[in-house]
Amino acid sequence: MRALKSRGEERYRSSLRAACAHAAGLLKDGAGALDAAVAATRYMEDIGQFNAGLGACLNMDGGIEMDAAVMDGTDRGFGAVAGVRGVANPVVLARHVMEQTQHCVLGGEGAADFARSLALPFRENFPSQQRREEWRRKKQKLEAEGGLEAGGLAALGGVLGDSLAEPAPVDDVADTVGACALDAAGHLASAVSTGGLWLKQAGRIGDSPLPGAGLWALDGLGAAVATGTGETILRMLLCKEVVDRMADGAGFAAQAGIDLLEEQFGINMAGVIAIDARGRTGFAFNTRGMGRALWTTGMDEPAVAVWPGEPWDRVVAARC
Repeated sequence: MRALKSRGEERYRSSLRAACAHAAGLLKDGAGALDAAVAATRYMEDIGQFNAGLGACLNMDGGIEMDAAVMDGTDRGFGAVAGVRGVANPVVLARHVMEQTQHCVLGGEGAADFARSLALPFRENFPSQQRREEWRRKKQKLEAEGGLEAGGLAALGGVLGDSLAEPAPVDDVADTVGACALDAAGHLASAVSTGGLWLKQAGRIGDSPLPGAGLWALDGLGAAVATGTGETILRMLLCKEVVDRMADGAGFAAQAGIDLLEEQFGINMAGVIAIDARGRTGFAFNTRGMGRALWTTGMDEPAVAVWPGEPWDRVVAARC
């Protein structure tokens, strides 16, 4: 853990805390788990600090294609959008897919047309000029390194960098975002949103909109959300692997899932957050770091951590 934090890292931590606090306020007022999970994720889509919504990364062609999903643990309700462009809040659209269609996943222009039919907002001047300049820098670097010819996305993967030797600067990092929630009635839910990989091939779909891979939630058992290299996460059905192990607690389940993934694909692949039916939380990752926040009844405000071995920066209830 580093003693000094950059201004970008401070903003990153503050954004995580604010998103979690926003959802916590809803739970305090009696909102359901799905409302809270979607609210936290939508907040992170809007803030521009993360790889989702306003902050979504660009593909190889300089476009933005976003994925998002929600899952309701009460009845295995599931909704997702994949490769959608321009929609301000893909996670909100994913919930509409679950609640207002007979389908589970809508993609591309079909998903965008559905958003228009609901009069959902689209972002203007998106992506921003700053994001386009970042895309040009990354593409030029990849070309200089021969990455376009090699075509290997592995070098772009990971949650916070491609090596565990030194903590990556949060200023240069953008994560997939997601949330798991347990409400007062004991219901569980998950939500996730992402812009995918930087410089991904146009049309690429990652793990986030796929049930069992990017998220999973079942009442009486648990909920989980994953972030990292989607091609490995989806081949492991990582979140279902985690939730299936929830009988031993969320902490054990999260670590067991990452250990299983690491056995198959190595380090620097993914991270996962989880909560079980008793409200115990779990966090595990094999990357340089993973931004994470938690709140439970009795806490004045959410606790936040980023780096491996870093303690929570607020007192956390014992059950967590």
